[in-house]
Amino acid sequence: MQIFLATERGLFELIPTGGAHRICCPNLDVVDAAIFEGSIYVCSPSSGVYEVRGRGTKKSIGGGCWRLVKLGERLIASVDGPALYDATTGDKIADFSSYAERFGWRFLKGPAHITDIAVFRNKVVASVEDGNLLAGDRLESLAPTRFWADSHALLAFRDRLLISTSTGIYYTKDLEEFSMAVGPSGYTHALALCGGYLATHMISSRPLWISLDGYVWRELPLELPRPGYGTTNLACIGAKALYAVRQVYVIDLARLVMEKMASGLPMVLRILIA
Repeated sequence: MQIFLATERGLFELIPTGGAHRICCPNLDVVDAAIFEGSIYVCSPSSGVYEVRGRGTKKSIGGGCWRLVKLGERLIASVDGPALYDATTGDKIADFSSYAERFGWRFLKGPAHITDIAVFRNKVVASVEDGNLLAGDRLESLAPTRFWADSHALLAFRDRLLISTSTGIYYTKDLEEFSMAVGPSGYTHALALCGGYLATHMISSRPLWISLDGYVWRELPLELPRPGYGTTNLACIGAKALYAVRQVYVIDLARLVMEKMASGLPMVLRILIA
């Protein structure tokens, strides 16, 4: 198992002794990364998609990249537009800019973009910042649902789909009716399954919230550095949560015991488990 930290100044790997070392890209703001077919790919909103080769990098897609998702046999890159590309070949898969224009999708810092992709009830679902939730049989046939939000993360859990947004967590069982969960009512930017717990974080000095069912969430009484806008600072290893801003915290959610690891990091934008 490898733990990666996508940061505002490159991609780091957490090491067992508790530190972290930079793998690549000290001049790139990396919001996501993936290991695919033996290569490391990094995703930067200012520069695009790069394949890491030894100590160098090769750009595969230009524009702003926001997310990398493994779907079937492909690694999908979300790029400004919003558009979806094959990260390995650079081929465009789908372009939703016509929907963005028709429905008024928006993003304060540039074009709207897809923030996450999940499979739910045999449908491919994609979240947009800001815009309609998309759903379809294939990536190429995604179409807007009635749900509109500043959406950040998706998680299929049991018979429901959870959606992390700027105003809290929503859920749906059919992609037609959507309800807001009880709990966080502010800016959330993560969804993770930690053993028997669902977890998210909100911009707060007590950022972590957990749930057993996705309907009702409770705030954990842990004082931690606040996550930033656009950061996904949460991942899980079993029932333990990894949370990081400029230092990594490992939290046993059942016992609320916390230990600290690598410190002095650039701002962490996403935690990845490979």
